[in-house]
Amino acid sequence: MSHEEAKQTRRSFLKNFGILGALTLAALGFLRNLVLYLFPPLEKKKYHKYLVSKESEIPVGKAKKITIGRKPVYVVHLESGYKVFSGICTHLGCIIRWEEEKGRFYCPCHKGVFDKNGTVLSGPPPRPLDEFKVEVDKKLVFIYVEEKIRGPWT
Repeated sequence: MSHEEAKQTRRSFLKNFGILGALTLAALGFLRNLVLYLFPPLEKKKYHKYLVSKESEIPVGKAKKITIGRKPVYVVHLESGYKVFSGICTHLGCIIRWEEEKGRFYCPCHKGVFDKNGTVLSGPPPRPLDEFKVEVDKKLVFIYVEEKIRGPWT
């Protein structure tokens, strides 16, 4: 190999440097995102407090449907107090309804049945209804809904 063949031109040096730099930046970006995925930052969850009912509005054993955002929510008055459940079935996300005469929640899409405590009685739902934290203050019923961070594609 002669001295002329081993000599690197400025153009080939810049080309090799650019390729190596681009690969290094891509690898560092991938590693950064991998570390953030495996070890997410621990942030305290933030909640919104919503007024959902007055205590006198719902008799014991009854439920009231309300909408938060565009999502249905059911406030149920039990002997032990109030419970608030998501109106979305845990099977495939269908909208459930309260059957007053039977005292249960029913999903008409796939015949999922939940009791007044949100527990699955029959059908395909894999888990109970999602439940919200409830607080009664000065004869008013409030729920706490976790604040979701929304990205540009959600």
